[in-house]
Amino acid sequence: MNPLKPILIGLTGIGFLFFGLSFGIEGLEPYRWHCLLFAIVALSFVSNSRLVRAAFGVSALTAIVFFATQFISKTSIGSKNIDLTEDNRYTLTDGTRAILSELSEPVTINYYVTRDVDGTPAHFKRHIPRVDSFLREIESLAKDDLITLNFVDPEPNTDEEDAALLDQVQQIDVTQDDKMIFGASISSLEKKTVIPVFDPDQETQLEFQVVSAIAEVTTRNAPVVGLMSAHNLASGGQSNRGWLFHQILDRSYDLINLGMMPTASLGDAYEDHKWGDAPDYLDPEKIPLVLVIHPAAITPEAEYALDQYILRGGTVIACVDPMSMVAQQSGRSQIPGMPPQGGTPPSSTLPNIFKKHNIEFSGSQIMIDRAYATQQNPGVLLLNKEAMPVKDDISLSSIQNLAFLFTGGFSGANGKPIGTGVETTRLVESSYQYTFVDGQSLTTREGAQQLRFALGSRREDDKKQAFVTHLSGTFETAFPEGDPLAKAEDDKEEGEEKKEEIARTAALSTGTARGNLYLIADSDFLYDGMAYQFQRFGNSGFMQTVSGNGPFVLNIIDQAVGSKYLIGARARTPVYRTFTVLKDKEAEFEKARGDEIEKLKAKRDNANQEIQKIVSQMSQNSNAQMNDQIRAEKAKYEKEIVGANKDIRFQQKSYQSEIDSLKAGIFWKSILYVPIAVILIGLSVFFWRKSQTNAR
Repeated sequence: MNPLKPILIGLTGIGFLFFGLSFGIEGLEPYRWHCLLFAIVALSFVSNSRLVRAAFGVSALTAIVFFATQFISKTSIGSKNIDLTEDNRYTLTDGTRAILSELSEPVTINYYVTRDVDGTPAHFKRHIPRVDSFLREIESLAKDDLITLNFVDPEPNTDEEDAALLDQVQQIDVTQDDKMIFGASISSLEKKTVIPVFDPDQETQLEFQVVSAIAEVTTRNAPVVGLMSAHNLASGGQSNRGWLFHQILDRSYDLINLGMMPTASLGDAYEDHKWGDAPDYLDPEKIPLVLVIHPAAITPEAEYALDQYILRGGTVIACVDPMSMVAQQSGRSQIPGMPPQGGTPPSSTLPNIFKKHNIEFSGSQIMIDRAYATQQNPGVLLLNKEAMPVKDDISLSSIQNLAFLFTGGFSGANGKPIGTGVETTRLVESSYQYTFVDGQSLTTREGAQQLRFALGSRREDDKKQAFVTHLSGTFETAFPEGDPLAKAEDDKEEGEEKKEEIARTAALSTGTARGNLYLIADSDFLYDGMAYQFQRFGNSGFMQTVSGNGPFVLNIIDQAVGSKYLIGARARTPVYRTFTVLKDKEAEFEKARGDEIEKLKAKRDNANQEIQKIVSQMSQNSNAQMNDQIRAEKAKYEKEIVGANKDIRFQQKSYQSEIDSLKAGIFWKSILYVPIAVILIGLSVFFWRKSQTNAR
């Protein structure tokens, strides 16, 4: 008999006793399950039967694993994870850690999630544990436990549901009768912001959503950013509440609308900010960055203000455009089939600054890049990491893609490089497979289809175009003659009295500090649908990031105003992975077929010209109409036209057939490679083991 058996029986009884008492004594409740586990372990050693002891051992081991998992999940260790993604998408950025470590005021996160709803979509079920874990990790990393995380389950018709709706967290229709809530409110002192819905499709933006909200409610003085645009970004847009990008700007920064006459509106801005009297120039000390979006019909006076601002050490982001679709939508066509009349001019540039720094812009010509153009619309370019030659620039940190619409391109004029005495960096550039086309040709479906073969047959150029370029250094003025407005006043006729003498600041000819000029060859890339889109849920909705466009510009802004913390988090956007091998093969096919089609078109055009000559001859000479030889010759050319059209259609069908075969081949190879590899490995192991067995 086992001498320890009475002791084990006693320990088992004590464990079960305390387990039962925990239901009546509140002080024992935290130890309830530990007592049960202790009793089961002790009981497993009582029996002399190995089978019984093994069964108890397995049960005890299962219980230990379960309770250990529950214990670890409630600690900071449980919120740790191993990130095996290529770009460390699920590892907190250094900026996030810096924000959390520098918190100086308490933050409360009310996290609302309805957990027991029948019919909850699977992607929401998978996303809820991800958000749970992330918020716990944020709470554990906060300085001095300044973040308080409240988990709230807002069941229907409860005070918790009323609190969620009062915080403007959005209800999501799950079934016809059931709704769920999955969002959060973040508050600090008197400031509050809301994440109405944690959208599973925006998982890569989870860190930015939460951390930017924390930064927003804890920041008392937002950085100042100036805005110039020929568009009215505060209204319009697909959401009818202004551009979504403008909403982010207005929420994240102290935004000053400078209009298209920047110095004219400085008085109100200085008065609102209590900066004193406004000067007649833009001061980088007060406004560290000016964002210029589609400066259509910019005046020399406005361009001069930007020029002097850069010379004083300011940063300008200029988004110019050869053909802005947003501007075209602002006009109204008076005659059917005619382009819109009035509204904002569709093209924009900075003529004097570009001329000074040897920048050649494509004007009204649209650049199409075969390597990045989408098949549905060649005017839309999806630019990946291959288009970003500078790998260590902070503005491109974690940016995986950009999407441009009817963009232009920058290059050096007269064969010389961009920039005069300043550093020039191409941040985003084209491939060699580009061409320029008339923008109006892309607005029709037929023009877009014809362009595909034109791209396939073109020859590669010997240089690339820049979509985004950065000029930095000590600039020289683009206005050597000084202020255009002062010059205009000096040119008045002699004897004419000036009504008022205006004291003007002396014009700078050379920069007094290091300035920065970012040039972007598109302005529509910040419009709704290209940068952000509004996802509706019931009577409200939330904003989705659809590309890296917005984060890229915001990265530059943060870099300029000295707030770099959110750069890494906001840049985690959806990735568009282009099938480069497929695109290269398609380009080869298009080039071959395009050459054949061009030859056939030339043959058809030649036959048409000959027929026109014969028709003209027959109309001038009545005898020629009765000439059998002339009529036979005309019939021959007509037959050539029919044959050429038939061959063109055949070439187009052959091209599509080759592309379909290529896609099918890639598909089946992708499907069969792994099973075939597994089968071969299995057969190899089988025959090896068989040979080893036979050898014995």
